Amino acid sequence: MIHLVADRPTATLKVYDSLGNLWQTLAAQGDAWGNHDGDGGPPPYGTNCWCPPGHFRLGVPEFFSPPIVSEGFGQIPVLDLDADTLAQLSNAGKAVVSGSSANIGGLVAEIGQLAKYNRSAIMVHGGGSNAPDPFTDYQQLCRTEGCPRMYNVDWKSLAHWLEPQYGGNVVIFTIIGNPLTLSC
Repeated sequence: MIHLVADRPTATLKVYDSLGNLWQTLAAQGDAWGNHDGDGGPPPYGTNCWCPPGHFRLGVPEFFSPPIVSEGFGQIPVLDLDADTLAQLSNAGKAVVSGSSANIGGLVAEIGQLAKYNRSAIMVHGGGSNAPDPFTDYQQLCRTEGCPRMYNVDWKSLAHWLEPQYGGNVVIFTIIGNPLTLSC
């Protein structure tokens, strides 16, 4: 199992290899375009809003040529954990499922959060529609529609590292907390 942990309050993405060793800590953040009044209450997760915290599965990276302003050089699909993947992780001793939550990598979080809030998927990507130069290596990290955004240079490094890891590995993505408020 490969495990990526997005700690939104610290705007970091920690990437652990199949042995549980930290491969990289990368900058990653993103809040959504709207739907939250900032009153300190829980955000209204869903379309055009923050992705709820929880455990997810990452799909295989998709690369774009030419890049796309809003997404950058590609995207990595973030999907709900399906029953087969959860069973595989449980059987391997990598997850303990309890109702609608699971303990994966020592982190207890909900599962199935995208479907619960009427989202089919979100993406990990770079770029930035409002960024002055969305294709530079270290572009401004602007708001998304609830997707985690990374610096382009870090996204490329991560996507190229992940691509061959899918053979025989499940790639888990865990989101912790709510995102920082971005200025653009």
